[in-house]
This record gives sequence, structure tokens and C-alpha cells, in this order.
Amino acid sequence: MSAVAAARELRSFLRRHGSRSPGAARAVLAGLGEVVPADCVSLSVRDPATGGHRTLASSYPAAVDRIVDTRMHTDRLFEVVRDGRCAVRVRDLEPARRRGEIFDSIIVPHGFRDGLTLCLFAADDRYVGMLNASTLDGRHPDDDTVALLELLAPDLAAALDPVPAPAARTAALGTDGTHGLLVGRAGHIDLLSAGARPDLVRTPSPLAGLVDAVLAGAPAPGPLLLVTAAGDVVGVELHATPRGALVLHREADPPAGLTVRELEVLDGVGHGLSNPEIGARLGISPRTVATHVEHVLAKTGARNRAAAARSAARWGLLA
Repeated sequence: MSAVAAARELRSFLRRHGSRSPGAARAVLAGLGEVVPADCVSLSVRDPATGGHRTLASSYPAAVDRIVDTRMHTDRLFEVVRDGRCAVRVRDLEPARRRGEIFDSIIVPHGFRDGLTLCLFAADDRYVGMLNASTLDGRHPDDDTVALLELLAPDLAAALDPVPAPAARTAALGTDGTHGLLVGRAGHIDLLSAGARPDLVRTPSPLAGLVDAVLAGAPAPGPLLLVTAAGDVVGVELHATPRGALVLHREADPPAGLTVRELEVLDGVGHGLSNPEIGARLGISPRTVATHVEHVLAKTGARNRAAAARSAARWGLLA
């Protein structure tokens, strides 16, 4: 499995199961092992009572986990990483910053040549936890790994966040072209506005599976999904309510000037599919797919398929 495909699979798992329970956290750690080429990885949640952390799952030695839980948050370097809001590798740090608790107690004694810390923030900007990865090989983690982890960051944060997302309200119906429908737990669809589109929640729409997952109890993805349907691009909000899955939708402009077909190809790239696999999925030749991929990379400014997949995830693309 490619790293991109592994990241998409892990993202789906996080949305279904979260990561706060021990079993889910261990499964997330195993999934991260397919995405991050590292010798040790850990996932930790912030402990508001102590100001430190609580490690949920880790492949580091227990002594390292104790330092991460009780002392890492007091290191000035940790504050720099947290305030920077992006994944930071050892190699990204100026030599003058390579000292303190993290280096003296973790990196140097255990012979780690590189690694990264990614701090995770909830949708309302609260710091909720972090991912740490360390390697004995100074060539890793590479830029593609960093891009994939930043792609996963919102879902990792949501999985760590103990505060559930608030239920959606229908106040937006009838404004700015917003329409909606409610899918009940028995599958019945209630149209909430004249322009509501039930085709968005029925097979073969890519949204149908997510609606089924929300009805089965999975967290609703968010905040906004971008769906291609019947030649249109539609912005969708999906929310869990006591009565079922609420779907709010409105017409959307294709991002980066992409066509609907290019978005469909980009979705395949985001799922880690090869050009022949994307072609079979869309009924076009691999050569045509390759042309579309070139257009996608040019329009999005992505330097490779992993970076393009990151754009698809950031847009919440479902095609």
C-alpha cells in the first residue's frame, strides 16, 4: 500500500473510531506506521489537569513516554513548535536551538538522527495533543511524509478532542443558495427546502457512504466537503443529529480552476490509485488520465501526487 493510500485509510478510521480509547489509539499508531517511515512513533493527548500530556499509544521506550508526558511541555523548544502550527523536524531547527530537555533526554541518548513533532489543534483552535516520530536514519521523515501528516492533522486533532462538535442548525436554509435534507436512520429522506438534492445521498454519489457511516454512529466529517455530482461541484456540510444525518448543500466554484473531470482524477490520486486504476474507474484511458494529472499539478501548483492529494484532502474532496 502506498503512503497516500495508507493516509486515506487512516483518515477514514479516525473519522469512524477516533483515537482516545486504548484499542483505537493502538490501531491509529499501526496506521501511522504505514505513513511515517520512523523507528518510534507516539500519539499523546494534552492533560489539562497537569498541563502535560498523556501518551495514548507509543513505540518509544517507556522512559521516553514518561518524559513526553511530564516534562516535554516545559521545554522552550516545545513552545516554539506548538506556536509554529506545523510539523517541525530536527533538521528544520537551527543548530542553536538543538538543546534542552527534548535533545538531552530523548534525541541524543537514544541516537535519533532526525524526527518530527506535529502539534494538533481542534477546530476552535484549542491545543489538544501531539504526534512524535523519531528515526535513526537522518534521511527521514522526508517532505512527502510531512505533507501527509499535515493532511491528517485535522482528523487526528478531532479524534483527540474530548469536546463533541455542536449539532448543526438549519438557519442557513434559504440563504446564499443553501438547501438541505435529513436522512433518517431507517433511510427515509426528508427534503428541507425546494432545491434539496436527494441524489447527493444516494448511490453512486460518493457522499452516500459517509452518510451511512454517520447514521451508524461515526463522527461527521467537516467542516466542508466538496462533492462532484451530475456534472456539478457542490459544497456540503454533513452533521449528525438525534433524528439522523443532516445534509446542507450549496453550489460551489471548482477550486483552482479545475474541471469536474480533473477533480474526479484528483480524487483517484488522493486515494493512492495509479493512472490505469483511475482510468478504469472513470472509463477513460491511462494516457488521458496522465494528461489530466499534468493539468491538476499545474493548476494546483503541486509538485507531485502527494502534494496534490493534500489539496484534495484540504478541500474535503469527494468525487
